[in-house]
Amino acid sequence: MDNGNESAYPLTEDSPKFGPRTWLGLTKREYFAAMAMQGMTSNNSITVETVAAWAVQYADALLAELGKEGK
Repeated sequence: MDNGNESAYPLTEDSPKFGPRTWLGLTKREYFAAMAMQGMTSNNSITVETVAAWAVQYADALLAELGKEGK
């Protein structure tokens, strides 16, 4: 799952004062998990621990499926 550890929205700047700099921010896995959590948090009958675990599972499943596209 190397793709999941890549930055979701890297930002690169070539500053005249500091030179080239890059901010990596969230990984794709973290970003996808956060997006999955948004929908699940509307259901108050499940625990936050369950929401977190499911969000990571959804993110991993999405990354695995997206990895199949190029093969």
